[in-house]
Amino acid sequence: MQKTTKVQTANSQSSEPVNQSRRKALKTIAAGSAAAGALAMTGKWSKPVVNSIILPAHAQATNAAAPATCTTQVTFACYAVDPGKAAHGKIVLPLAGVYVEGAITPAQAGVAITVEIRTVLINQSSRTDTLQATTDSSGSCNVTQAWTATNDRVASISGVTVTGPCNSLDAQPCGG
Repeated sequence: MQKTTKVQTANSQSSEPVNQSRRKALKTIAAGSAAAGALAMTGKWSKPVVNSIILPAHAQATNAAAPATCTTQVTFACYAVDPGKAAHGKIVLPLAGVYVEGAITPAQAGVAITVEIRTVLINQSSRTDTLQATTDSSGSCNVTQAWTATNDRVASISGVTVTGPCNSLDAQPCGG
């Protein structure tokens, strides 16, 4: 004989019989399934082996890691000015150009170098000329910037910077 219990619901005043053995059977099945699943997993599961991870294209392009150490350093830089015409009385005549040389350590051919020449023009405005150079097998490089007296009107050099892959160096006048 099955045992029944009367349960009152909140929405109705009537009571209906509930089968206790069916509830007990459902609890037993649920507990048994969980235990069987756990036993099955523990015996056969192992840590997955990941050989490689392929990133999406946008993730490969963004946040690229810089080299851990940078060894190619600009270790020497100087410049020499070509005065062109000398100052005449109180009038300063334009410079004709500048020659810049530099070197990297360790010596290596084909290293890209950027040279920035900051100048003051006769009208007191400033300008920066950017030149590209490549080192030779001894690690040296040089560039020449020529100016025309009529168009450029460069009165003085305010600074020269030589930049390599790892650092920058402010150039000093050669021989000075």
